[in-house]
Amino acid sequence: MNWRYRLLLLALLAVSSSQPALGQRSYALGLGGGAAIPVGKLSDAQNTGYNGIVVLAIGSSELPIGVRFDGIYNHLANNNVLVPAGSGAPSADLRIAGGLFNLIFAFPGTSAKPYLIAGGGLYSTKSDISGAKAKNDFGFNAGLGITFGLGPFATFLESRYHTISRNEADGGVIQFVPITLGLLF
Repeated sequence: MNWRYRLLLLALLAVSSSQPALGQRSYALGLGGGAAIPVGKLSDAQNTGYNGIVVLAIGSSELPIGVRFDGIYNHLANNNVLVPAGSGAPSADLRIAGGLFNLIFAFPGTSAKPYLIAGGGLYSTKSDISGAKAKNDFGFNAGLGITFGLGPFATFLESRYHTISRNEADGGVIQFVPITLGLLF
């Protein structure tokens, strides 16, 4: 037998034997949005705003643990309160974008499955002032959610606490809580 045929036969055997393992994996893409609530020092200068999220979830039907990659965007409106000069607090609308890596632990359920989510990533913050530069800092998040079926899609509702580590010269730590409703495809 020619070496090419042997290689082709070996490749076909490898692909056909790995099909059950591939069938157990689950991937989902998702989109969502909702409210973004400033907490801590941030709530002194910002009002509740909105958030958007793009999700790539990877897991297995056999295991309760999975991973999720999130792209987030949050916009918090200025509350028009005069902020003392030099306080480091924002005095304009604030935009927060980020790329996050999260671990998910899903509890068993039939039609609704609660889950815990925690992770971290790179956050980019920028005041909506002309000439302001974006600041990139690391942060983390943790929260809980629930998934449930909605026709051919899976729907999720979650709330997470985000904290971004920044030095005092850049305004200090930023903390906010988005509440998100989304669809997984």
